[in-house]
Amino acid sequence: MTAPPGSRLPGNPPADHRPPVPPQRYLPPSPQSWRPVLVRPLPPPSSVDAAEYRVGRIAAAFAVCGGVLLVIALAALIAIVRADDPALTGLGVANLVVVAVVLMGAIAAAIVLMAVRLAGGGPRTQWRVWAIGGGVVFGVPALLMLLLLLLEVGISWRGALLSIPTTTFALWTFRRMQRNRKPPWWLVLAAFGWGSVVSSYFAQIVEGMMHAVIRSDVQPGTAAVIGHAAAAAFPEEFVKASGVVVLVLLCRRRIDGMLSGLVIGACVGLGFQFAESMSYMTQGFDSVLYQHWYRQVTGLLVSHATYAGIIGAGVGLATQLKDWPRRIMVATGGLLFAIAAHLVWDFCAMGHFYWESSDANVQLFIVQPANLIVLKGPAFLVLLTLVIVALRQETRSLHRQLRAEAANRLGAVTPDEVSLLLNASRRFRLRLRTLREGSFSAYQQINRLHTAQLELAFTRWRRERGENAPPGAEEALRQRIYRLKAGAPA
Repeated sequence: MTAPPGSRLPGNPPADHRPPVPPQRYLPPSPQSWRPVLVRPLPPPSSVDAAEYRVGRIAAAFAVCGGVLLVIALAALIAIVRADDPALTGLGVANLVVVAVVLMGAIAAAIVLMAVRLAGGGPRTQWRVWAIGGGVVFGVPALLMLLLLLLEVGISWRGALLSIPTTTFALWTFRRMQRNRKPPWWLVLAAFGWGSVVSSYFAQIVEGMMHAVIRSDVQPGTAAVIGHAAAAAFPEEFVKASGVVVLVLLCRRRIDGMLSGLVIGACVGLGFQFAESMSYMTQGFDSVLYQHWYRQVTGLLVSHATYAGIIGAGVGLATQLKDWPRRIMVATGGLLFAIAAHLVWDFCAMGHFYWESSDANVQLFIVQPANLIVLKGPAFLVLLTLVIVALRQETRSLHRQLRAEAANRLGAVTPDEVSLLLNASRRFRLRLRTLREGSFSAYQQINRLHTAQLELAFTRWRRERGENAPPGAEEALRQRIYRLKAGAPA
């Protein structure tokens, strides 16, 4: 098999004595030129359990979920005691019943976990008990939240049909921001699900209770406007931040830093934006069209996606730091910035402290977008700045890791491939050329090869930062790359 210039297949002698070869266009080897290669044996299995480092994270994630349910229970209890709104009182009773069921399930799961530990169950067994028990315990309230969302979508089905394409485009846009390692769609949809199901339900209960208290105890005026703005900003950003933290804890291998956290946070925000849009699209079709223009077109990327994206950037950056004080500082800083940006908008919107026009068309197509640019534009510019900074930091780190991998002359990455792997546009053009000149299977193979090489660089980067990883992860990726380069089934 003719290897790419400068590369050395496993088992072949070094090529230091060969004359330099001028750079050539890199193309995947043709099927006719593939031949078996000597594959390096995998290292002996390590005695360290690959699931050991996940037990603490899944426990922390479920603790955050429990905190969210606790806040819902407190809000429900306050709504029952005060009885400011009959609808909230009835909903509060239902919530307390659900929380009581969840508490009993959590106690049963804790007993099972304790029994497993006393029986000498290893970390992997304990992780499975945590996963199954947590899935059952938290699946009950999540299912009820999902049913309520589906009911709302069914009522505002016309708005849902209009909003699905715009929301899908927004999810695709934020996912594309991770040019070097895109998150899998299941993680994007999980983030969207937290925002649309958990965050929206939490906001309805907690925020509804707080609005009822303010309407009852605060006289109309500036203080009431500030109170209502705070009642919207604080609970919504808190529950969105909780979702980002839960996903980072459960999917730590997919979160590589600030950019990954930002994208996950933005997807949580888009889920909340979708559910909020459905709640406003329950009136006539004219109202549906207005809300769609306002929430799913002009305000889609600059509202909850921006706030939650900034929160996610703080949480993602915290994963790259080693000491807890700085982790807490950057994560809290992102949350406080998002709350402040949200609070400014809600205060101006609820108090009508922005431009308004008596002409409906001017208000809809000129004044309203201008208000969004002035009041939400600065936060969106901060988000874009974070994307640029995070992408540059990630690219520099990958460049260092790819050059180090190419220098060890193991053949997984060659010097000529480094610049190609760091350029998303070149990778995309190469895949298109491969599809045009070769076949779809060749296109898939080159795509898998680039993905595996970049995954190797990310794995090396995580090891450099001192993060836990499954034993033999780098060598396993090299074996996969060798097979892809040799044309054998991956």
